[in-house]
Amino acid sequence: MYDRDVWEAAPKNTPVHNLDVRAKLAVFGCSAAIAVILDSPQSLFLLFCLSLGLHLLARSSFAQWRILMLFVLLGIWGSMTSQALFYSREPRTMIACLIPPATPGIGALTGGVFVYREGLEHGAVQALRSAIMMSLGLLVSWTSDPRQLLRSFLSWKMPYEMAFMLITGLRFLPVIFQETAVVLTAQRLRGFQPLRTFSPRRLIQTAFQTLFPILARTIRRAATLAASVESRGFGRSMRLVGE
Repeated sequence: MYDRDVWEAAPKNTPVHNLDVRAKLAVFGCSAAIAVILDSPQSLFLLFCLSLGLHLLARSSFAQWRILMLFVLLGIWGSMTSQALFYSREPRTMIACLIPPATPGIGALTGGVFVYREGLEHGAVQALRSAIMMSLGLLVSWTSDPRQLLRSFLSWKMPYEMAFMLITGLRFLPVIFQETAVVLTAQRLRGFQPLRTFSPRRLIQTAFQTLFPILARTIRRAATLAASVESRGFGRSMRLVGE
């Protein structure tokens, strides 16, 4: 997951790789619109399976499949859990009680925490929508050269500054994961093992010792990139027009 090469497009001789980038973006946009419009779980699941079939056609690597499944499963778990606990529509059927209303303190404050069957079903449908967009978005990213994406956006009359920043953000994502891998490796070499004894204090310590170095290294990378882009005259024509 932390390998930068996994997140970047690799040239392959497959029908998906050889397809014009504009066609892939059009398919992605249409599929996203259809996923929002559809309300049938069966239809959404079929569309999700079709998106996975495109990954098979593109011969995605095992590491890419692992990343895709991780994101999809996390999305499904988060959506179903949140909807099951906080579903407020009627009718709703309680299938489990996590915190009874009679529990001192939190029970009186929340009125009890329950798991609702309709919430699980609604969360599953929403998760399928997110999974379709996630699957197709990663497919476009993994099978399209950033320069081709930039040319495609410009051919659609997108402002150059907006297209450039969009592609820059896409290219910067692998850098963030690479910096995360460097920080985690440095922490392990120093003997830091946060999972040996789990505790809230250890969790907070992990956050401070991991997130802050990642943020600092990412900001330095962003500052270097900004200086490089500025030195090449990015946005200079816009300022001259404004003046």
